[in-house]
Amino acid sequence: MMLRTDKAYFVPLISLVGAMGIIDTAILNPTIAAFAASLGASEALAGLITGLYSIVAIPASIVMGLTIDAIGRRRALIAGLGFTALWIYGYSIAANPLDLIIFRTTHAISGSLVFPASIAMIVDAARRKMGRNIGLYWLVIGSVIALGSGLSRVLVTSLGFRWMFVLVALLSLAGFFLALIVPETAKIRMKPRKAASSIASSIRWLSVAYLSIFSLYFAFGAIVGALSLILIRGGAGQEAAAGSVAVYIGLATVTSLPLFYLVGRLLDRFGPVRALVLGISLAGVSQALLLVSLSSPLFFTSAFALGGGIALVFVASTAVAALPKARGASIGLHQTANIAGVAAGAPLSGLFLQFYGALAPFAIAASVQAVVLAIIIASRRFTKQADLQIMGGPSDAAYHGLPRERE
Repeated sequence: MMLRTDKAYFVPLISLVGAMGIIDTAILNPTIAAFAASLGASEALAGLITGLYSIVAIPASIVMGLTIDAIGRRRALIAGLGFTALWIYGYSIAANPLDLIIFRTTHAISGSLVFPASIAMIVDAARRKMGRNIGLYWLVIGSVIALGSGLSRVLVTSLGFRWMFVLVALLSLAGFFLALIVPETAKIRMKPRKAASSIASSIRWLSVAYLSIFSLYFAFGAIVGALSLILIRGGAGQEAAAGSVAVYIGLATVTSLPLFYLVGRLLDRFGPVRALVLGISLAGVSQALLLVSLSSPLFFTSAFALGGGIALVFVASTAVAALPKARGASIGLHQTANIAGVAAGAPLSGLFLQFYGALAPFAIAASVQAVVLAIIIASRRFTKQADLQIMGGPSDAAYHGLPRERE
């Protein structure tokens, strides 16, 4: 029995399927370095293995996005979740660091299929209320990621590494079985060359979505890469500093969750560009507040501001990236941009901290937000079409800048 795309359950169910392919990273990432060390990896190698998922996922997201447009959303979901379950089970039987490197690499490749395929499927099925559907998607995904991050330590201490991997593999396998009853939503299949050409024709306004999510994750990179070190410089103990960062990220995440759906509904009325301007502004404010002081009032206010920025930028940038016919490829680039943001922000913030002092990491992050904000405002002539399409409903002709067909 195939599910129907016009039923109320479709968007929540696809969101849940997508979450089953994303919760694995939330649960596993905090534990991989320790598990690698238990297999005999050095500290440097354990760190490399932990970051290997992101390193591989950056190019894989582009290739997998093109693949989704070529083979269809349903096949991509089935393959992504099925292979992810297999590779995570592989973690449980890894005998040495080399085994873990192999499974970590293949996991990143299969995992890169799930987010673009699930988002593309939701937008394919949308008639109106595209923003609301994407907001609901991010509400489910954000809640599951927060849950997974919170469960990580509990699972590894109660089950041990290997049985925790088996449990996470079973979650992906459950998503695989759900994907089997999901209908294909893509009306057309696109060869990689044609998909790449369609993205290139719209890159002037698609780049606004990519730059927005990159800049938001750059701010995340500054938080995870430098905030604890700055607190330690100020006299905090290592555990207290790490705890403060966890509290900051937790507050930002909790703030964003109830806003996702609200932002999605507002997107359908006011378009994504205003949301991106406000979201990037809030992200910049969050960094500027940390420049002023790390004392409790401004520290917490910064986290709340970043949470608002998360909700606005996640929903609006995803909506813009999902507009073209080549949705798999476009959302794959969106996924690449968010991974690249952390990959750039974390090491650069540490570098600036070492050479330019405690204010430098947040200054560079705020500067990135300011530059992207200026680009969004300057690109209004190109982004107006995205506003019109989301407020009026998706149209296959729109991404070429063509008039909407009468319905």
